[in-house]
Amino acid sequence: MWREATGIWSLGPLRMAAVFLTALLVGAATSTAHGQALELEVRYEARDSIRYDLKEQMVYLYGAATVSYGDVQLSADRISFGFKNEEASAFGAPDSTGTVVGKPRLTQDGHVIDADSIRMNLRTKTGLIREVRTQEQESWVHASLSKRHANGEVHSKGGMLTTCDRPYPHYHFKVGRMMVVPDDKIVAGPTYMKVGKVPTPLALPFGLFPNKKGGSSGVLIPTWGSNEQLGIFLLNGGWYQPISEHMDLSVTGDIYSRGSWALRMGSRYRTRYRYTGNLDLSHSTLLTSDPEFPDFSKQQNFFVRWNHQVDPKASLTDRFSASVNLGTSQNFTNNFNSSFNDYLSNTFQSNIAWTHLWPGKPFNLAANLRHSQNTLNRTFDITAPAITFNMQRVFPFQLLRPIGAPARFYDQIGFNWTTNFDNRLSTTEDQLGFNNLPALLGRMQNGIRNTLAVSTTFKNRFFALNPEFRMTDRLYFKYLEQRFDPEADAVVRDTLSGFRRAPDMSLGATLTSKVYFMYTYRGGKLKAIRHVLTPSAGFSFRPDRGTDITGPFGPGGTITSYSPFDIGIYGKPAAGASGLLNLGLIQNVEAKVRDGKNSSADEEVTKKLSLLDFLGINTSYDMLRDSVRWSPINIATRAALFNKLNLNLVSLWDPYATNAQGQRIEQSERSLSGRLARMTSTNVALGFDVKSKRYGQALTNTTSNDQQVVEETDPSKGAPVNFSLPWRLGVNYSYNINRFWTATEYTDLQSQSVLFNGDLNILKYWKLGFSSGYDMVAQELTPTSLNLYWDLHCWEFNLNAIPFGLRKSFMFRINVKASILRDMKLEQRVPFGNQGGQYLY
Repeated sequence: MWREATGIWSLGPLRMAAVFLTALLVGAATSTAHGQALELEVRYEARDSIRYDLKEQMVYLYGAATVSYGDVQLSADRISFGFKNEEASAFGAPDSTGTVVGKPRLTQDGHVIDADSIRMNLRTKTGLIREVRTQEQESWVHASLSKRHANGEVHSKGGMLTTCDRPYPHYHFKVGRMMVVPDDKIVAGPTYMKVGKVPTPLALPFGLFPNKKGGSSGVLIPTWGSNEQLGIFLLNGGWYQPISEHMDLSVTGDIYSRGSWALRMGSRYRTRYRYTGNLDLSHSTLLTSDPEFPDFSKQQNFFVRWNHQVDPKASLTDRFSASVNLGTSQNFTNNFNSSFNDYLSNTFQSNIAWTHLWPGKPFNLAANLRHSQNTLNRTFDITAPAITFNMQRVFPFQLLRPIGAPARFYDQIGFNWTTNFDNRLSTTEDQLGFNNLPALLGRMQNGIRNTLAVSTTFKNRFFALNPEFRMTDRLYFKYLEQRFDPEADAVVRDTLSGFRRAPDMSLGATLTSKVYFMYTYRGGKLKAIRHVLTPSAGFSFRPDRGTDITGPFGPGGTITSYSPFDIGIYGKPAAGASGLLNLGLIQNVEAKVRDGKNSSADEEVTKKLSLLDFLGINTSYDMLRDSVRWSPINIATRAALFNKLNLNLVSLWDPYATNAQGQRIEQSERSLSGRLARMTSTNVALGFDVKSKRYGQALTNTTSNDQQVVEETDPSKGAPVNFSLPWRLGVNYSYNINRFWTATEYTDLQSQSVLFNGDLNILKYWKLGFSSGYDMVAQELTPTSLNLYWDLHCWEFNLNAIPFGLRKSFMFRINVKASILRDMKLEQRVPFGNQGGQYLY
């Protein structure tokens, strides 16, 4: 500080002036001619000096001046304040090159205002700002001259509005006048769009932009176009409405000139630490042809999607979740405005689950509502409800053992209990309806199943023995009665109501061990190979609890058999006693190799390399059967070869030959054909997923599913794009063969295909994504999709092509990234092989 030439310097007046100055700049206190009272502490500083002019009643801050009051901070190279008019001014100063530096910046609650100069009045709380640049939500506002009013509104003249954050934006709307209403809206007068410095013919008489935190309600602009089958259309038009800070709602619809229409409602909701979810409802009416023609048809479809998740921290005892995907089978196959993934899906499933836990107790109760449907044959399987009560494994003899007493062999005997109740309906889509509800209720199958398991374990250094006793009791409320009616000359099957039990039990034991082989090598990259064998042998006995009834129940009164529990949802006890000797062998092979990257001349580092994750062979021998005692041999393997190529194989081989009817006979396959066994089915899957190294990182290999360039074939649903990964490729090969007996010979049913997907950076901000495959049996390509994404900073470009198939289409879209201008787009779509394109705005 230094003394003013025209007056006497005094510490008291200087402190008073500083207080007046800082209070005025932040508009946080009131001032008078004699003094003021501040609610918060004021902090100020200047790098060079602070000067006070008593004659003119002015105070000046020089060099990187900063004033802070509460959450408000004003900084500039020069700040001055006058007591006479209670005005403060902040501005920059030229440096040695003549460039103005230290321009004013006002910061409050993370909101930053940059300007060439700021002039404010404390008493009226008004201000004048020149060359302002600030961000309002997703918008950037530039103005030549702005005036702040007492109510907080800012009126500007000669400015521009954009969503581009560059100092010289890629595009903007040039406006003559503009008004910013805080936390409400931005209103602009006559405006036109400029790309860089080039004006465009896109002009508007006025503009209205939302300026609220958390979104605002408004119209969802539809896209339009034409389709040969449905006519001219408007898609996805409607209304968006935030209901609260935890929930929103959107209502959209489609309309076609030939009479078809669709209506959708979507809602998202979330409460932190409690639950989150979304609900989507849709209904569509599809009209084909004209009512005057014989090929006219009308289809009404609907679909419901509901996903709900409860935060695990919301409750320690109860869990609730919902995943509902329910609707008509033709909803997506006949819906033009549907996603590619939904169109290809032929099964949909739902599950609403509630689980209750008893803290400190080994019990839990679960209730489920389940649904499964197949859109190809239009079948529905509904379980309402499915209730499960489970008692986890308990050791009652340990609880009864006196404290300090030695352990006894039977202390490890454990008990667990499970009770199931299911009410199930299997029907077809055309049978579902309220008018058919009594018939559907009559066709429901239900029952109760109680399962008790008693098991223990005995171990030593070499073996582990696991004996187990299991008892299952099935309780049914309906049973089957079959008879032959000689008058009608037909077999009559009646479903009768009544309580019936179908108990079953089994006991057995399994002996397992592990054998380790280690092979070590000196020199070279390979250091050791470890081979682990896990053999197992078990015996299980099941008494004859068959419920089959034999009598003249067949056609013409022939002798046949049936079980009253053939319609039971839990099945029936197996007929005939069984004494199975189960044999199995599991193998695992790993290698230890030298890590060339991390090893040095002084230190050698090794790493594990999996050669064979799993190779299992198992079969069984039934000692109580009179013939054909060996079961088919099951071979399964899983390996990640060199940690790059994933291999899965499952194959079934039968050691017995068959007769002319395809039935297994007591004669080995080797005695007839010379082969050790006869293959009945084989499934092979090979795949790899490789990625290039990220910029500055090493090449990786993974089996995870990364987000594709575009989540679906609709570019408007694009996913975030990762340009730091130059390329990614995933390839999967599958081969399936099932051999079954026809009237005279065995027939092989085969399927073989290769699927591949990936993405590639073709330029710095261009990424190409692709997904396709080839069906080697049908000798044709599988559904194919090509996606191109171009990041234009504040704009983005999407292109999608489905080159062939029923959903053959081409689409491109260029749009603003910011959500407030999401409807500012240019889109072209050519669907279903339509010969003429259309522009969608």
